[in-house]
Amino acid sequence: MPVEHTLGVEEEFHLVDSTTGELSRSSPPLTGGEDTPSGHLGPELLCSQVELSTPVCSNLVELGRTLTRLREDLAHRAEQRGERLVASGTHPGDHTPTITPSRRYEEMATRFGVVARRQVVCGCHIHVGVADPELAVAVMNRSRPWLSAFLALSANSPFWRGEDTEYDSYRAQVWWQWPSAGMPGVFDCYSDYVELTQRLVDSGVLQDRGMLYWDVRPSEHLATVEFRICDVVPRVEQTVMLAGLARALAAHCVAEERGGLPLPRSVPELERAARWRAARSGLSGELIDPVTALAHPAEKRIRTLLAYLEPALRAHGDHDTVHEQVNRLLREGTNANLQREAFGVRNDLRDVLRATTVPSAEG
Repeated sequence: MPVEHTLGVEEEFHLVDSTTGELSRSSPPLTGGEDTPSGHLGPELLCSQVELSTPVCSNLVELGRTLTRLREDLAHRAEQRGERLVASGTHPGDHTPTITPSRRYEEMATRFGVVARRQVVCGCHIHVGVADPELAVAVMNRSRPWLSAFLALSANSPFWRGEDTEYDSYRAQVWWQWPSAGMPGVFDCYSDYVELTQRLVDSGVLQDRGMLYWDVRPSEHLATVEFRICDVVPRVEQTVMLAGLARALAAHCVAEERGGLPLPRSVPELERAARWRAARSGLSGELIDPVTALAHPAEKRIRTLLAYLEPALRAHGDHDTVHEQVNRLLREGTNANLQREAFGVRNDLRDVLRATTVPSAEG
């Protein structure tokens, strides 16, 4: 039986000099993109960034194996160039990035100025198959109260330009500077969504619809809903966990829409507060429920999410895999903790880069 809610993942990484930790200034050896047996490798806005994209996967085991192969391939290519592949939401050190030489990226740099040049950040984008565009919009509408929990679980970017920002995800603060980042409004239907987003392009604010950088959106070229709020994380098992949660959330939202359940309402101000709180303290403080306007200890909010998604997690066979990794994060804290612990040994940001380096097959 075909899987209704398939999975795919895009992960972004930094390329840094293996010795100095400085950002790479030469484009990765795949400027035009490259297809591999496991997926696709491609450039990003900055020369020091590279992205991998998996093919469509039907289960978490397949997704994990695919991500492992793609990561190992990229890490090996980086090693051959005397570089490291780093899975961190931000580059921790001082940096002067170089824009990738392509017409699109150079136009972005001209149009958006310092906002584009500051994007020394790497995220994880999870695609969940939703064939009906009306249902894709429904997922976007209904998933919004829970997206801050995804940011808290993935938080992996405490350092920026040599400073501990005291945020667990400072990437989020940098990323939300784009005019089309953050959360969109609630849409009545897919045509409503298309009309509004096209106005953003027609107004000259965006170059094209590919620059819709919202935390969740219907994909522009795939029959998927794309969850874009997460930092890239160091371990494949964590990416797989986030993908399992995203699929369960999308499936649950589809079921609610088909069942005619009322849409939970929250206001933009509380949604922004919830996302800011998640970026600020990850799993160590409180998380805000933007529907009830109440703050709860992070673990309670995450447990509530797991209970809410329990039927969908079990229906896809993802329950145990997701729970194992979530429980580990709740015990140990976010990957921001890992970065701070690495830095604390010698107060050397190169140790942060080593702690978040993606191993190659040989490594």
